[in-house]
Amino acid sequence: MPSKSPRDSRQAARLLEPGPVVLVTAQFRSQPNVMTAAWVIPLSLDPPRVGVAIHPSRFTHELVTRGELFVLNVPTLELIDAVHRCGIVSGREVDKFLQAGLHPVDALAVDVPVIEQCAAHIECGLVERLTLGDHDLFVGEVLAVSADDELFTDRWQISDDSPLIHHVALDRYAGLSRPYTARPEREGGEED
Repeated sequence: MPSKSPRDSRQAARLLEPGPVVLVTAQFRSQPNVMTAAWVIPLSLDPPRVGVAIHPSRFTHELVTRGELFVLNVPTLELIDAVHRCGIVSGREVDKFLQAGLHPVDALAVDVPVIEQCAAHIECGLVERLTLGDHDLFVGEVLAVSADDELFTDRWQISDDSPLIHHVALDRYAGLSRPYTARPEREGGEED
């Protein structure tokens, strides 16, 4: 068995990554912004709810708090440079859509732009904001969902060249490769 050593408790988040990278779009009045986030989590199926953790110093935090709407846009590896750019510059100082070459278009259900080049969009209305430490968890009720028909049916179509982005640390990202299917030991297994 490989050797294991104790780690700083702050490394817990890194152990749970790589997670799906999203581009969070938010808007208040006529001021839109986009931000890279990897701390995203499904929270409930009924009603459908998701969460995204955002640091209070971020401009997107302010826009989601004031506008009470946000969109989780799922980018592909083709957008890796834009994804990284949106994580290192502030929307208070620059137009990140323009600087990253992203095209904001109208959403299906909310008054927040979605990013045209992204593979999927989850449009949310803010239900709750929880302060859980140095980040706030924004809980959104899912109001509309859209996804690329080739990449997503009832699940992501993972292949050897899957285009989804996962965050590893800082400026390090990864794509998924090779899908695996577990063989159930018995019929009629229960879900967790």
